[in-house]
Amino acid sequence: MNLWKIIEKNDIQLLQKIDSIPEKYLQQNEKPLLNFAIEKKVSKEMIELLITKGANPNFVDKMGRHSLHLAIINNSGIEMMKLLISKGASIHPKDRKGKTILHYAMKYLKAENAVEIADYLIEKGVDIHSKTIQNETILHAACQYNSIKVIDYLIGKGLDINETTISKESILHFACKHNSLEVIKYLVEKGVDIYSKTNQNETILYSACQYNSIEVIEYLIEKGLDIKEKRKWHETTLHFACKNNSLEIIKYLIEKGVDLYEKTDENYTVLHFACRKNSLEVIKYLVEKGVDLYAKTDQNHTVLHFACRKNSLEVIKYLVEKGVDIHTLSEDNETALHDACKTNSLEVIQYLIEKGIDVNEITKWNELAFHMACESNSLEVVEYLFEKSFDVNERMNWNQIALHYACSKNSLEVIQYLVEKGIDINAKTYYKETALHEACKSNPSIQVIKYLIENGVNLKVKTNYNETAFHYACQKHILEDVKYLVEQGVDINVLSDEDESVLHFACGKNSVDVIDYLIEIGVDMNQKNEEDETLLHIACWNNSLKVIEYLVGKGVDLHAKTNQNQTNLHIACQINSFQVVKYLVEKGIDINAKTGENETAFHYACQNNSSFPIIQYLIEKGADIHEKTIENETALHFACKKNSLQTIKLLIEKGIDINTKSTRNETALHIAFRNNLLDIAQYLISKGARITDKSSHNETALHIVCGIHPSNELIEYLLSEGIDMNAKTTLNQTALHYACRKGGLENIQYLVEKGIDINAKTNEGQTALHLACRKTLHLACEMNVSIEIVKYLIEKGIDLNAKTNLNETALHLACKNDSSFQIVEYLIEKGLDVNAKDHKNETPLHIACKKTPSNKMINYLFGKGADIHAKTSKNKTPLHFVCKKNLSFKVTKYLIEKGVDINAKTDSNETPLSLSIKNSNNQAIKLLLIEEASIYGLKGKQISKQFIDLFSRIYSINEDLNNLLKSNQFSDLTIYSNDSSKFHVHKLILLSRLNNNETILESFIQKCSQKPKKIVELILSFLYTGFIDFDQIIQKLNRKKDQIENKQKENQKKEKLIEPKEMGLIEDFFKEIGFESKKGRKGIIKDLSKLYQQNETKDFKIIIEEKEIKVHKLILILRSELFKGMFQLNVQDSSNQVHDYSRKSFETIHQLIYFLYHDEFEEETKRINEEFEDLKDYYQLNPNSIIDLFLN
Repeated sequence: MNLWKIIEKNDIQLLQKIDSIPEKYLQQNEKPLLNFAIEKKVSKEMIELLITKGANPNFVDKMGRHSLHLAIINNSGIEMMKLLISKGASIHPKDRKGKTILHYAMKYLKAENAVEIADYLIEKGVDIHSKTIQNETILHAACQYNSIKVIDYLIGKGLDINETTISKESILHFACKHNSLEVIKYLVEKGVDIYSKTNQNETILYSACQYNSIEVIEYLIEKGLDIKEKRKWHETTLHFACKNNSLEIIKYLIEKGVDLYEKTDENYTVLHFACRKNSLEVIKYLVEKGVDLYAKTDQNHTVLHFACRKNSLEVIKYLVEKGVDIHTLSEDNETALHDACKTNSLEVIQYLIEKGIDVNEITKWNELAFHMACESNSLEVVEYLFEKSFDVNERMNWNQIALHYACSKNSLEVIQYLVEKGIDINAKTYYKETALHEACKSNPSIQVIKYLIENGVNLKVKTNYNETAFHYACQKHILEDVKYLVEQGVDINVLSDEDESVLHFACGKNSVDVIDYLIEIGVDMNQKNEEDETLLHIACWNNSLKVIEYLVGKGVDLHAKTNQNQTNLHIACQINSFQVVKYLVEKGIDINAKTGENETAFHYACQNNSSFPIIQYLIEKGADIHEKTIENETALHFACKKNSLQTIKLLIEKGIDINTKSTRNETALHIAFRNNLLDIAQYLISKGARITDKSSHNETALHIVCGIHPSNELIEYLLSEGIDMNAKTTLNQTALHYACRKGGLENIQYLVEKGIDINAKTNEGQTALHLACRKTLHLACEMNVSIEIVKYLIEKGIDLNAKTNLNETALHLACKNDSSFQIVEYLIEKGLDVNAKDHKNETPLHIACKKTPSNKMINYLFGKGADIHAKTSKNKTPLHFVCKKNLSFKVTKYLIEKGVDINAKTDSNETPLSLSIKNSNNQAIKLLLIEEASIYGLKGKQISKQFIDLFSRIYSINEDLNNLLKSNQFSDLTIYSNDSSKFHVHKLILLSRLNNNETILESFIQKCSQKPKKIVELILSFLYTGFIDFDQIIQKLNRKKDQIENKQKENQKKEKLIEPKEMGLIEDFFKEIGFESKKGRKGIIKDLSKLYQQNETKDFKIIIEEKEIKVHKLILILRSELFKGMFQLNVQDSSNQVHDYSRKSFETIHQLIYFLYHDEFEEETKRINEEFEDLKDYYQLNPNSIIDLFLN
């Protein structure tokens, strides 16, 4: 029988025939049965019957809403409210945002109904002064959603018209969101502060611009609001209007004199904001008005980058035709093409490529546009880009290839296309995830999973955390996928690094079909993970009542504890699930069980601000409310961590000690103050909480409240109660230090005027000025207030030159925060030394370069005399910091242009280039290489394929040398060192170094198919150059063999197939020439070394199948003793012309090759030293030349 249908049809008679409703329907978290009935607006009789049959009017849904919330949303009327309250519905419930039923009434009800219900609820005792988590009052809600009648009613009830939210929004800000000029005029007449500003420095004029009301804007300007006042980050009202695409308002603001050319702190123009919204009409208007079309943000984004995110071809064409640079790279090295590929517009992508944008540009994260297209799921875009010569196996920073991207979106057609194009189906990411892992953990498609397995993906691969694709499939809970993988032979009992079985993963969903199947096929249901969590613990964490009931029915231990001694009840109380709590208690779980920290489930319930029904229930069932934790905290301490006044009142009524101190000497009052719960603090004080108690850090209530930016009235109250204003904590911090750290200007002014010691220092030697300069803006108030605090403190006589124990000035600390530019300017104007050094010899410029530096800040410091060459005690220049953090392309470029030493070494021998390579800072690498930064001293692990590709592109090495090599008719090139000595290098070595793997390999395979016998010689050449690993060669050769076989079958030709032996499979080849190594590349080096030591002539003569092959001795030794010398290099071609390849090509590429392919540097260098004399005699070169060649 479908209960939902019965309720929806309001069939009371049929419902009466049901003896009892199953608990799972009554307490279902997604949509409790009673809440469903209220939503369907059934009769009061039906509601009453449901409650009689066990529906709980205080049960909360997943959004924290009670039945009364739902009754208001559905405008059920006052009679329904009365019924629910008469049946036990709490009148004090709050949803997860802290909204009461009065907040809901203001939002959802018309004026007449809102007033009627508000009257009734207030009479019943609902707190009219209650605030949400964001400090929104009932009046805020009324001003946003309702009429003057309701607002007037609430003001008449004594609500404060100037109360603001946590973000300092007044009721006028909320009224502007509703666009009611009538309400705004009424509030202004009532005396609401029309000039109030938010934490972002927004006047109500900004709200009006945001919500597109021209008449409201006109009224506010008439009332004296400054249309040119800027909000945080220097945004103007015009920036705001452009965000919302209202041409009418934009024109009006410009006519009124708002600066059209103003840029934000991050260098956004109004045109950047307009391009985000893609209105061609607005964009054209702004360009006609003279807005800089070519301006770039601090992240180097042009207007074209923003337009490409919105995919409007007409806007993009307009911008390009107007001359916006199509090739500009952002700070993350993204072109407009990368942005376009994220949104998948083929016509935009085609247009950009037709206009010449570089399709091979890689981002800071080594992503090609092709990667982004594969993730965006458009086959036509992927096909189009692939035709532009993308390497499907190109890897990004975390080692993903295009297939991983496609599988994350489960696009079968894109996946099929990539596989057909030869992508490595078993490629692993940095975390060792294959395409199958990616497919199973996203939104699994059985078709994708089947396709990958049928095409050879390895089912048994485990990630770095020992997780298989099967783990992920079980977590997604699609039975068809799970069964298929089992049929394919996956290991069903595999455990992750955390000892989690596939059943642990499966218990995260509120569904039993996969769990039932896994238990049925033999997966151990009693397995515990490394935290000793059973399947039941996992199900409780995920609030899966259906799974919990199933597991208990299967015999999983209800009373098991984790290694932290947590029971399932502790977990249920943490996630605030009444239905699970009730089920566990009814099943006999120990209600007063303690964790290792002595915490009971009741403690956990008390720190959830929407757990009141659970708290009441646990008390009814015998929970000990006086129990203390190992830190001596009571349930009251826990309740005061959250905005849970209802719980606090209940605990005090039940006799809990209000002044109990924790081991940190903190009372519940301290905790209420620390969490900015002033209404709770006031209630505790009214109930006898001692205000003069100090914490174990010697913090007074004054310290704590000054850290949360309170009203001066509260500070005055605390001082009147006898708290010492100059009291210091154990860290020697006064209340002024706390106020400066938070950014409360009015609090600072009050304390200073009352005589607090302005120059007091903390244990770290920090004054209030240091703390004001170092505070992080997103944790404090707006920039304007920050600079005002600094100015105020200096005007009041604080020691400007004071240094911390680490020798830091206020300027050092201000430079730690890029948003503190105004403070930095002011401090330098006041005379602080721009080159002052701290205990590490770091100057303010070093500090600025450590964080997220802006060109503006660095340029300013340099202009004021900052030494760009200054070195720290570890010999680090500002450039080292920028390259290490991979933060700013503009700053890197700026420092290089200003002449900083690009080859400077730190004490640990790090150069800007080595740090850039370590941190995959491709933009910095590119800049440094173009400036000819030395790569001498780089280590092999520091160099990636991306680096060699980038390197080759910068120097055009491929093009120059390939032309030279093509002109050379012989197998050897003669290379001259700087003393005119010469030696020969096999042509193939240079080719293999200077072309990418794919190109060489394809050429190699073509030759194989034409001349099978030539394979042996080619393998030798590749072997000695060390460029391609054997597995790759085998895969390619076997693939080619399969292609030839298929082609021959199709054409029904009788040509002799190439035999595996002739194809040069590595095992056979080694056997032929007597190599014994089975240890891969390192073993082969040793074999080659033996071969080299036994040979006294210039060439090796190797005979295979009566075929004689000569191999130059230098080829053999190159792999293990590759030249890395710093020498001038000339190359003589077949016509005896000598080509000069000096520093900008060969010198650097030789070093690069050495470190890129040199596996055993120290061991082989030692051997080279031992063989030096032999090498010298062999080549008949002078000692200086041979040292340059091999040993530098």
